[in-house]
Amino acid sequence: MKPKLLHAWVSNRANDLRMMTFVYTAATVAILFLIRDASGFGNEMQFAVAVAIISFGLNALVWFDGAIADIGASRSSMDDDLANSEMGKNFQKAPFILFRGMGFAIVVVNTIAQVIALYA
Repeated sequence: MKPKLLHAWVSNRANDLRMMTFVYTAATVAILFLIRDASGFGNEMQFAVAVAIISFGLNALVWFDGAIADIGASRSSMDDDLANSEMGKNFQKAPFILFRGMGFAIVVVNTIAQVIALYA
């Protein structure tokens, strides 16, 4: 892959990751305020909020994992000059599977905690 195209692709996926982090954090804070007021909700409303929490968590998992997977896959698309540079060598060593696992764990634990807090 041409270096400029690779840079543009990785940059776009990194922007996706940053935007999703912002949206996920903002939505999590908003849901926490909603959960705080959930004591006055009926069972139907609690269920609707729980479905929204789980749905947004699944969406976040797909979005985070896809962006991290694409960035990690770009390692094999580097040309020789970039791959042999110090930055390229460092990028080759990055533990993308660990990043994907951490993203998964954070979203799953957060989603479960929110649902538990909703029904507590």
